[in-house]
Order: sequence, then structure tokens, then C-alpha cells
Amino acid sequence: MDNVAPPPSSPASCIIKLDQFQYTFFQKSRLEVHSPEGKFLTIVANPLPDKTGDDAVYQVYCQTLLLETLFDGINESVKLPQWAINSIARVIDRIDGHLKKQLSM
Repeated sequence: MDNVAPPPSSPASCIIKLDQFQYTFFQKSRLEVHSPEGKFLTIVANPLPDKTGDDAVYQVYCQTLLLETLFDGINESVKLPQWAINSIARVIDRIDGHLKKQLSM
């Protein structure tokens, strides 16, 4: 998109303003965000009302890539607060439960 402009208040973020055609397309599709090197960063999409199995698997895949990207961005010298560690542990426990359920099917 050629309408990407960084806001004057924060150099660490950017604002993307969509024209009407782009906004309509965004509402009906998935938008992937990639780094300048082409590495997948995240996906932006509205929840699908009638999600198929393939949609759910694709969403899990995209969210896994996002989580991996977030962890790659954390320097080893950064000490995570206890609440962050607890949240990660809860998510891992839930993932473990889903995987065990899948394996038993």
C-alpha cells in the first residue's frame, strides 16, 4: 500500500489509512503483515462466523507464527514479569490439553 505514513508522535508505530476500496476488501478478507525481508509477522482478520476446520487450523497456524515472532523479538536479557510468565504457562497448559485431546481422537 502506498498510503502508509508514520505518525509524528511515535516513530515505533505507523498508521495505515485505507481508502474505501481497500477497507471493503479488508472487511471481507484476511490481511497478512510481513517484514521488509518477507518474514510473516501477523494476520489481521475478523472472526469468521461459520468457521470451518480448515479456517480454525489456519488461524492457529497464524497465531503460532505471531507468538514465535513475539518471542524472537524478546532479548534474552529481558526479564519477564511474573504475571507474563503465569499467562504464558496458562496458555501452554491449555494448548497441552487440546493436543492431548487431539491425540486421543
